[in-house]
Amino acid sequence: MSDLVRQAVDKLRSEGLRVTEQRRAILKALSQSESPKSADETHAALPVDTCDPVTAYRCLEQFEKAGVVERGVRENGTKVYCLGHGHGHHHHLTCRQCGRTERIDLCMGEEMEKVAEGFGFTEVSHVMEVFGVCPSCG
Repeated sequence: MSDLVRQAVDKLRSEGLRVTEQRRAILKALSQSESPKSADETHAALPVDTCDPVTAYRCLEQFEKAGVVERGVRENGTKVYCLGHGHGHHHHLTCRQCGRTERIDLCMGEEMEKVAEGFGFTEVSHVMEVFGVCPSCG
């Protein structure tokens, strides 16, 4: 088991969640991915008969609430998930043509949240992704 998966398992336990073989398999699939995956892509990366797609989706949602994965959104609106990698909150730059993804360790969320609070919003969160064409495709 990789360190990332082990850290995620420890975090799940600390949040009071059971760590099933299905959950371990989902964490392993995410840890081996080079870019964020949708629930369907995560399910497809699992060994056959690990779980059904609905279970994979529910696990990813629970992982997000527990702080084990971060959720992003593709340009078409599809939710995608990546393992936290232990480096805190981050975003992605994604090529529209080939799908290549680069991690961005820059976030303007704090500033955006202050603006939202200025409008009277509470319990503010954000999802920000950046899309373009990479040098290989351009």
